[in-house]
Amino acid sequence: MKFFIKKVHLIAAHRIAPTHRRGLQEAAREMDLKTSYANLELAPIYGGSSAVATISEDGSILATPLLDEINVIQLHPTRQKLQTISNEDEQEITALKLTADGKYLCFTSQAQLLKIVEVATGKVMRSMKISSPSYIMDSEATSTLVAVGGTDGSIIVVDIENGYVTHSFKGHGGTISCLKFFGEANSNVWLLASGDTNGMIKVWNLVTRKCTHTVQEHTSAVRGIDIRSISDDTKSMQLQMISGGRDDVVNYWELDNKKKCKLLQTIPAHQQVEQCGFIASPGHKNLIYTSGGDAIMQFISLEKGSIVKKSKKPIEELFIIGVLPISQGEKLISVMSDQSLHYLDVESNLKATNEEELTYESALAGNHGTIADMVFVGPKFQHLALATNSPTLRIIPTPLDDSTVDTNNLLPIDVDMYEGHEDLLNAVDATEDGLWLATASKDKTAIVWRYDDETAKFKPYAKFIGHSSSVTAVGLPNVMLRHWPEFLLTASNDLTIKKWNIPKPSDKMEGIHLIKGSEYTRRAHEKDINALSVSPNDSVFATASYDKTSKIWDLETGELTATLANHKRGLWDVSFCQYDKLLATCSGDKTIKIWSLDTFSVVRTLEGHTNAVQRCHFINKQTQLVSSGADGLIKIWDCSSGECVKTLDGHANRIWALTIQRDGELIASADADGVFQFWTDCSEQQREQDLEREKELVEQEQSLQNYLANEDWANAFLLAITLDHPMRLFNVLRQSLHYSPESEKRDETVIFNKELDHVISTLTSDQLVLLMKRCRDWNTNAKTHTVAQCAIRCILLKHNIAELSEIPGMIKIIDGIVPYTQRHFARVDNLVEQSFILDYALVEMDKLF
Repeated sequence: MKFFIKKVHLIAAHRIAPTHRRGLQEAAREMDLKTSYANLELAPIYGGSSAVATISEDGSILATPLLDEINVIQLHPTRQKLQTISNEDEQEITALKLTADGKYLCFTSQAQLLKIVEVATGKVMRSMKISSPSYIMDSEATSTLVAVGGTDGSIIVVDIENGYVTHSFKGHGGTISCLKFFGEANSNVWLLASGDTNGMIKVWNLVTRKCTHTVQEHTSAVRGIDIRSISDDTKSMQLQMISGGRDDVVNYWELDNKKKCKLLQTIPAHQQVEQCGFIASPGHKNLIYTSGGDAIMQFISLEKGSIVKKSKKPIEELFIIGVLPISQGEKLISVMSDQSLHYLDVESNLKATNEEELTYESALAGNHGTIADMVFVGPKFQHLALATNSPTLRIIPTPLDDSTVDTNNLLPIDVDMYEGHEDLLNAVDATEDGLWLATASKDKTAIVWRYDDETAKFKPYAKFIGHSSSVTAVGLPNVMLRHWPEFLLTASNDLTIKKWNIPKPSDKMEGIHLIKGSEYTRRAHEKDINALSVSPNDSVFATASYDKTSKIWDLETGELTATLANHKRGLWDVSFCQYDKLLATCSGDKTIKIWSLDTFSVVRTLEGHTNAVQRCHFINKQTQLVSSGADGLIKIWDCSSGECVKTLDGHANRIWALTIQRDGELIASADADGVFQFWTDCSEQQREQDLEREKELVEQEQSLQNYLANEDWANAFLLAITLDHPMRLFNVLRQSLHYSPESEKRDETVIFNKELDHVISTLTSDQLVLLMKRCRDWNTNAKTHTVAQCAIRCILLKHNIAELSEIPGMIKIIDGIVPYTQRHFARVDNLVEQSFILDYALVEMDKLF
């Protein structure tokens, strides 16, 4: 008998153990899933406005327009956004100017309003109507006055701190296109020079309030004016003035504070001049700068009347829309038409006597436009390489993943720009060490870039020429047996794929390798190829195409291994799993499919996106997958169950670019609006917080039961309303009614009991709203409406009705209570009427007996 019982126990254990093990494994697997992410946003700071950015004299405060908002940014000592000033009339910003000390910001909008804002607080100090729209402003060195030029040819000068008009000038026949203050400390010479779209220039004396000079030597809009003093005598001050216009010339003038104004020289600028000024560097008094057309900054000698130095013309079709001098002209910031700001150090460029080219030392990005693709690069992967709607490769810093740094205040707007392509970039890829980078472009070429440790910059290493159409995808090896990637894979709209050999690096090599012959070329698809991915061991690679298929190719020979055809629309991306023989594809049919590389069949189809799925990557070894789509959503999937475990919603537009780091611990996404989101895995912390909340909830539940057992109704009620659980709160109120003392039941002023009624009389507005919401819900049910009516009556007795009606949302709640209350009273009236019939029947029955 004992043997039989033992055997039965063994059989039962044999049957139960596998199920139990599966349950434990399932629970453990769920614990390992990445289900929570914290995000940090990097949004454009400049764009969508005709206004030019402005900066304080010391270069520490920058103000940039973004549609109907202005971003005030601190550049030194740390990069952070100080204020976002919203234009309440929601009209586009047309002009803005920071005072030299950075204390005030003046701006105008399409609504023809001039507003003066205190930068420290973001508070609008003054707002006044102007006679016409304004597109040009200037402030003088003492930060006292601001001049505003209108499209009707009028100019007003406003006292910034006191907010009144000090001067009003009229005389121009066209739109004011430039303004420039000039004043010398401890002198009575204060001038304002103005130019208009007809080529006229006027110089106004702010002391006498008269126009001292009027000249018209330009045949087009005057866009730049600058004035300087060449004498120390404040009484008979000798002045020089330059003016530049869209007629491609710079005029050099001599004038005084009376009526003398002599044209000394007309200098061809060979460009449309959008800004000009004197070089303030000692020893170079005869140099001026001009900027504008072709995005070129140039230094011109007044003596020779010719260009001395100029910057390189960018490949992209840009122009300079403004120049911001800082530190009394020691540095010049060129504001480009793509809203990037480029720093030029005047002294260092002038000292380079053997070089005729002006070089920028750094750049800031106002926005990056549409990001088509991106990848983490650099020795520590703290930079992102971007393929944008530009021929220029952009590499930006990412917010530091460091707990000691307040990432909320970081503003990584620095950008390194690398020219090499002649048309827009389509795709980027990088090696596992982040030191080699490949770019694909519409110019039919691909470039491999190499990281230079000395300069901490990327340099073009090899250019691959051979495709007959746009190169749409590139792939670098995952395994680097030597210290450089030995091959590059490219895919193109000419429907072919190519494998190229990358030359071995040499210390003697200077310049860039030009590679015109590929190792092999294969016709790959019937329609455009959108993506390319190399397997973890570099044995095969996969392509994804608009022809609804993904194809697997032998990397060594280029021969077709398999064709994966199961999608209903074109494919956008393909990705290998690093830890298993799996492949993921995503498509315009709104699905992601996971394929087995052993059988080349679909293992799992993931459905949940509401629009085309643009990108997909395996994360968390092979257990999960992340995808992004045209619906602006990022989804985290459980590959085992096919369920979406998390949806990340941080974008308002199509997500074109998605990349990961550390197997999904960090996810970066970018959309068509140029908004970046950096998602950091916080699943473990979230699980710990959930456990703490569950523990706290259990403790609170136990406390609630103890209060009820001890008939401590006040504390039980307060705890129940804090837990915000309707039935727990209902049970507290119901039990307090049932267990109230008989003496208190006979007192009509007591609803529940004196202690609980007093607690209800002390509730805050938020607690009252919550309790009334619960009463509204209970009041809909005949079984629970009694407690609801008692609670409502208690509230009305203990609180001032006028004060209750002023609580936001209270009237709406009461409107929901009244109809059901009327129904309950009607039902009681019916019962009372029916009780009369019962009384009558009983009386008549008594007569019979």
